[in-house]
Amino acid sequence: MKKRNVYAAIIGGGTAGLMCAIRAAENHPDQVIVILEKADRVGKKILVTGNGRCNLSHIGADANSYHGDGSDDLINILFKKYNPDAVLSYFRTLGLLTHTDSEKRVYPLSNQASSVLDVLRMRSSQLHIETICNTDISRIQKTAEGYEIVTPELRLFAKKLVIAAGGKADYAGRNSDSRELMRSLGLSMTKLSPSLSPVRVKSELLKSLKGIRASAEASLIRDKRIIKSERGEVQFTDGALSGICIFDLSRYANLGGCEIRLNLLPDFSDEQVEQEIKLRCKRNKDATCGELFTGMFHKNIGLALLKSCGVKPSASCKDISVKEIKSLCRHITDWRFVCIENHDFRKAQVTAGGVRLSEIDPHTFESNRHRGLYIIGETLDIDGDCGGYNLQFAFASGMCAGDHL
Repeated sequence: MKKRNVYAAIIGGGTAGLMCAIRAAENHPDQVIVILEKADRVGKKILVTGNGRCNLSHIGADANSYHGDGSDDLINILFKKYNPDAVLSYFRTLGLLTHTDSEKRVYPLSNQASSVLDVLRMRSSQLHIETICNTDISRIQKTAEGYEIVTPELRLFAKKLVIAAGGKADYAGRNSDSRELMRSLGLSMTKLSPSLSPVRVKSELLKSLKGIRASAEASLIRDKRIIKSERGEVQFTDGALSGICIFDLSRYANLGGCEIRLNLLPDFSDEQVEQEIKLRCKRNKDATCGELFTGMFHKNIGLALLKSCGVKPSASCKDISVKEIKSLCRHITDWRFVCIENHDFRKAQVTAGGVRLSEIDPHTFESNRHRGLYIIGETLDIDGDCGGYNLQFAFASGMCAGDHL
């Protein structure tokens, strides 16, 4: 087995790891920096973010956009220096041109995620950062001089060690579960769960709605209390609800005893919805109930609403009762779906949970337990909303740790 000595070893060649390696190499140009990556190449997850466009940051990112015990304090400290403007300014020095959409989401001007990865790989090559791919970490051992990292082919002795191994989210085919390595170093972790993912729900109606999208206000409810509400496009899939607004509810949906409430007409009051349905029944008295929602909702959504209320599509609009109208109105503004706890990381964009934030110094991301050990990115118990917040944190934490190695 080969043995090598390096200045810094970075476990994980994803967003945070690449950025950390580059900043460390810029600060220590004469030192050897090595990235150890499980996949066959670095940065693969970058290529699928933002539907292949790479939503690399969000201009409005602040502490309110992140979750995890202690995340407010950490983000407030981190973003004093490594805020979205700082991250984008640095990318500009690497040659990346960006544009910001109406929702303050930032994308490469090319609208190609490969542009982001290309500038990171180019800078990494210029700085002679070594990458070792297709490698698994068998063991990490703290030594008097630093850290011993053992792989099946190599024993690496590093003065500094950065863990940027990511989480269990696997929508990019890059599953990483570094919990045993974390525990071997005595680091405490919170429970891992999928985030920014579809939410599995109980409903016999979903098969008929598969592939349909609808604008709605989605609310997560537990113990009769609204935990979080989001507006946007909801996508119905076989066995789950999806869409950006559902993604932003997903980290809370595994609390148990939760429901998702959809309001299909959030800009209408209950009285206005009822008036609209009554007007349609009167205006289309010779039509069937299956035609009641024409011009209002997708036909299959209308049929699902009718089925939920026990109204036959073949019945005449003139025969619909006041009770049935009120039931339809209630479902339009308060359509309930019971959540099923989700342990499937395969469709999740982000992992909620990880190494407790109390384990690190928020100014440097160095471990409070072990000198020379840094933990960054998704490995930590911090996750952001959908819209560029998670990449912003990954880049910012990588920059911070790389500057302090």
